[in-house]
Amino acid sequence: MLTITFEDQGRQPLYQQLYSRIKEEIEAGRLAAGARLPSKRKMADHLKISLTTVENAYAQLSLEGYVASREKRAYYVRPVEKMTISPVAPEPPRARVPRVPARRYLFDLSTSRVSLKGFPFSIWTKLMRESLRDESASLLEPVPPQGDLALRREIVNYLRQFRSMRVTAEQVVVGAGTEYLLGLLTELLPGAVFALENPNYHKPARIFQSRRVKFAAISMDQEGLSLAGLTKTQASVALVTPSHHFPLGTVMSVGRRRQLLQWAAARPGRYLIEDDYDSEYRFALKPVPPLHSLGSGQQVIYLNTFTRTLAPSLRIAYMVLPPGLSELYERKLAFYACPVSEFEQCALRKFIEGGYYERHLNRLRNLYRARRDVLMQRLAPLAGAFSLAGQAAGLHLLLTSRQGWPEEKMIRLAAQNEVRVYGLSSYYLGRAAASTVIIGYAGLEEAELGQAAARLVAAWGGG
Repeated sequence: MLTITFEDQGRQPLYQQLYSRIKEEIEAGRLAAGARLPSKRKMADHLKISLTTVENAYAQLSLEGYVASREKRAYYVRPVEKMTISPVAPEPPRARVPRVPARRYLFDLSTSRVSLKGFPFSIWTKLMRESLRDESASLLEPVPPQGDLALRREIVNYLRQFRSMRVTAEQVVVGAGTEYLLGLLTELLPGAVFALENPNYHKPARIFQSRRVKFAAISMDQEGLSLAGLTKTQASVALVTPSHHFPLGTVMSVGRRRQLLQWAAARPGRYLIEDDYDSEYRFALKPVPPLHSLGSGQQVIYLNTFTRTLAPSLRIAYMVLPPGLSELYERKLAFYACPVSEFEQCALRKFIEGGYYERHLNRLRNLYRARRDVLMQRLAPLAGAFSLAGQAAGLHLLLTSRQGWPEEKMIRLAAQNEVRVYGLSSYYLGRAAASTVIIGYAGLEEAELGQAAARLVAAWGGG
């Protein structure tokens, strides 16, 4: 009979203390396999505890496989396998290397930031409250794999009205950012070799590398992705940004667009992934029509995101699949749950259908146009030594040294004046020498941009 001293003030209930003590006895071999435990009533009387406490302790031991009951009357110790793995010797302590904190700048001209001032907090809060009030039951239901149907219908209406695209809600897949959707496409198109524009933003190449997907970097020319470079590869899928290339700002010519569509249509299994990431930000003329609207749409996978127009933390993006791929997606990948909460999808749907999104975009265009103008005006003293590009669209400018300054020098001098700018060469896959830096202006207020520009003028001294 076991004798156990219980901790009356202990944090564990009595049954857990009893369970732990019996388990220790079994693990140590002091209760051998086949040994019979005292009956529950005898154990309770011996330890002066309730019968329920013993029942719970025995039940836990039985659940974990330490004991077994026979004919529901007696409990016997079960054989417990002894661990034969040798413990790993602890590594000798190492001297900790102090972590060098990332350098902080007064002004960071990153291209990944957007205006916090531009986010419609009051409207978004109102729509979230309406969602909780009017659709509280449906918010707790499972989300369809491709995303909320009502939101997908609003996306279809928006694309028809503003991007001249004729698609259906069944073709739309909502996901948590374009990175997630690109990952799905690698599964939807197994064995495909992907072609990427070079330079490009970093994420696609890293996604393909992490998934062990083959890809080729294709150089750019004045009309867009080089068709000659593409045809020299084994690529069957090309990821392009025809409306506004990042970071060069190139707008793909209509001739190059048609050539790419013909390339895709020439062989079964070829597709173009059109990333239309910032088509909303064209300041002078109307937005460039999407590649999708030129052809039948059978070879074009359309990607877009709300992170650039609302907030990076709002991880909502979508893709429009051609009908054939849409059916394939339903068969192969519909087991994936939609990673965007119904709550956020409902609020976004109300934001679009209420006309708030269109008005929000108009305000943002005016806001960013004003910020761009301030930056360009304050950079005017550099006009003789630097050329400026990218002002017609997007949320960044490119400054190129007319005297061939290496970008490292421009970055270093800017950093000495507490301004962070980014080199064009960092966006190339492979080595590249450049005399160009990229300046994002969306994340700073006009006054801050003016101060940052003044510091760049002082840093670069007119060349």
